[in-house]
Amino acid sequence: MKHLFSYSVYQDLNDIGKDLQATFSRIGCNGLETLTSHEAMDPVYHRYTVSVHLPFATDWLAAWEGRAYEMSEYYSKYYMYGRDRDEVIATIRNMIEMAAPAHPEHGVIHASNVDLTELRKRRYSLDSNRVLRTFCEMMNASVADFPGGEPPFKLAFENLWWPGLRLQSDSDYRLLEKHLEFENWGICLDTGHLMNTLPVYTEQDGIETLLKIFDGYSQDLIDAIGGVHFHYSASGRYRETFEEVVHTDGPINEYIAGSYHHISTLDQHLPFSDPRCKELIDILRPDLVIHELPGHGHDPLLDYVQQRSLLDRARYRPLNRTDSKQPSILPIKVLYIMLNRESRGISNGTFQRG
Repeated sequence: MKHLFSYSVYQDLNDIGKDLQATFSRIGCNGLETLTSHEAMDPVYHRYTVSVHLPFATDWLAAWEGRAYEMSEYYSKYYMYGRDRDEVIATIRNMIEMAAPAHPEHGVIHASNVDLTELRKRRYSLDSNRVLRTFCEMMNASVADFPGGEPPFKLAFENLWWPGLRLQSDSDYRLLEKHLEFENWGICLDTGHLMNTLPVYTEQDGIETLLKIFDGYSQDLIDAIGGVHFHYSASGRYRETFEEVVHTDGPINEYIAGSYHHISTLDQHLPFSDPRCKELIDILRPDLVIHELPGHGHDPLLDYVQQRSLLDRARYRPLNRTDSKQPSILPIKVLYIMLNRESRGISNGTFQRG
């Protein structure tokens, strides 16, 4: 089992520390899960990258089903993977090819979709089964032209609280198993995202609830979970009380900017402090445990050390404050940082269906 720290190509490796190998050794870290982009990955990240997190498009279903939002080719990659099926396939294939030189053990892709106008709703108009079936269709088409019809590294499909892969039971996995036409895939289970689908109000709630869900998993699903994004999210009260806002017209960039705060409040990415969290990992026994911890205003490696120390008996040396400069940016948060910035260039600030 390897323990990884979540990072991205949008960040400077020097911000982790002057001597990365020494830092990783001191804190019991085997390397990085690196969020990639739609451009070639700088080789400087290859040495430390064990796995990758591929880019996510919030509403790829809109382009796939021929109802794309009106925006440029460049911006459509970050919202929909493109403007039509051909562009979506080309984008997904390209982002896999861009990450392949790092030889990752897996590449994470979010298997979910939400209508951009519904980012701040509690319930969504899309059906999860429909999203997953269409996701399989999209992924089958995107990897079909790779040698042997298989991606160059394992694709690990990650759960969210939006429609699609949620992993509250075996049913989502069975659907993927039935409809995917290639073999080199698995599951990356995100503990906090799963908690976001459940009435979780405290860290202890989250642990107890997930233990009950894991107890209902079949052995073949557990075997398919090769990676775990490890953190907790106890946002149950917020999810019950936030004010719903649906975008109807006008500039979409303002709606997306407001949604970023909503997403970061809902999806907390907090470090475990209760030793019982180890029971979750003991059940799943993944190959990779990725500690997705942003730091919340302080050094994220401190959160990593706190959480990492709960998973074995080793004592990890504390970090000097000079070892790390900037908090890690989580994949879902990079998406919204990018959307906030890029949305200013869309259709003169207006938002329309094609």
